Amino acid sequence: MENLSENKELISRYINYTIQQQFNAQIDLTDEYAFTENLVSRKPIIATTFSDKILSDPEMKRFLTSLITEINTGCCSIQSMKIKLRNHPSGNWSSFRRII
Repeated sequence: MENLSENKELISRYINYTIQQQFNAQIDLTDEYAFTENLVSRKPIIATTFSDKILSDPEMKRFLTSLITEINTGCCSIQSMKIKLRNHPSGNWSSFRRII
């Protein structure tokens, strides 16, 4: 997992974008996950803190859990997030430029 703690804003945008694309809706993900540190390995991770809004939607909960797991394990790299955000058709590239 590369630079997770240094790329919190990029990761949050990526998670929001991916959920928006998957569920075709704007969903407020504030307080649904937190950036923290693994107690054993001391590596930065994203921990789920799902509210009833997410827990009551099994499909969204599964998808968001899988997405966060992919980020935590490094299967979804910072570079691949940048590429996906840069190439999405409806987005505003300038809003990502300062991160990338």
